[in-house]
Amino acid sequence: MSDLGGFSMYELFRAEVDTHCAALSDGLLKLESAPDDIGIIVPLMRAAHSIKGAARIVGIDAAVAVAHHMEDALVRIQKGQERTTRGRIDQLLEGTDLLQRISQQKESDLPEWSTQNASEI
Repeated sequence: MSDLGGFSMYELFRAEVDTHCAALSDGLLKLESAPDDIGIIVPLMRAAHSIKGAARIVGIDAAVAVAHHMEDALVRIQKGQERTTRGRIDQLLEGTDLLQRISQQKESDLPEWSTQNASEI
């Protein structure tokens, strides 16, 4: 991977995931408390979209898939095609946790880890 300011692209991906997952966790908990507040959803969609883009840049298909599914669910909620339920919030929080677990893997271990954890992805 290329080097930017002493950091590998993968290290930058990890930093992006940390930042955006914190925003996702906080926002999802707010959304759980105020399920009709659609304004909470836009920053959540941006966070999922940013993670998806960062994962795509470094070629981490598992993270792309998880972030994409999260983004799609948030879009459906925003459009009123799906209600904000506790179950959906729990799924989105699980997706957030999964993204963090993906980012904590050693880059060289990701292909095997992704195969072993395919059912979660």
